[in-house]
Amino acid sequence: MKARIVAISFATMPMLAFAQTAPHIDVAGHAERLVQPDRFSINIKVEASDSKPAKARTRVEELMAKVMAGFRANHALPESLDASTFSIGPHTIYVDDRPVYDGSEVTRTASATFTRIDDLRHFIDSLDGAGEELQVVSTSMSRSDQTAIDSELREEAMRDTQRNAQRIAKAYGVKLGALYTVSDQPNARNGGYSADSLDSVVVSANKIAPSIDLEVGSLKKESSIYATFLLDTAKP
Repeated sequence: MKARIVAISFATMPMLAFAQTAPHIDVAGHAERLVQPDRFSINIKVEASDSKPAKARTRVEELMAKVMAGFRANHALPESLDASTFSIGPHTIYVDDRPVYDGSEVTRTASATFTRIDDLRHFIDSLDGAGEELQVVSTSMSRSDQTAIDSELREEAMRDTQRNAQRIAKAYGVKLGALYTVSDQPNARNGGYSADSLDSVVVSANKIAPSIDLEVGSLKKESSIYATFLLDTAKP
């Protein structure tokens, strides 16, 4: 689950009313990074229909056994293997734009995650009977250290808010005061910010550009932080 920074306030309740009229500045900070994915996931759906429910169920179980064997043969992470129990319902076809009962439809789903994209490719290439009965529903890429990356990007986005606030305060000849609120959600008071309009700070581990295998592709990870600083209007 993605961690969320909850808006916090360093003011007492009387200060809340004061901050609405006190000189302040709303700033946004943003950080992003391109990372090499190291987890490759796939979702499979198997379904079959027949006038006899037992026959449809047997066909689904046969296909599911092949899918699970393919996962294991292509080195899917054992802890990632997952398969649903079968579900059964009516199967209909349309005749003259009218639904007509045509037997029973049995469905199962399965998913797995691989550590190499070549293993995922080999699994997909090994699928027999892919079509109406066996379907690749979706694939996705991710990072095994996603939580650490998110934490690093949040910290960099926070530093970006501080830099932006200092720069703006200096430009207007005022002193930057205390941090009043910080959140990962736009400040609705001023109509909100658009992350698309922010200048991006591109960061990477140890400040070195990550090595990206273009055959695999990359993932773009981002974090935006919104902060309000009180201002001291006295000349610095």
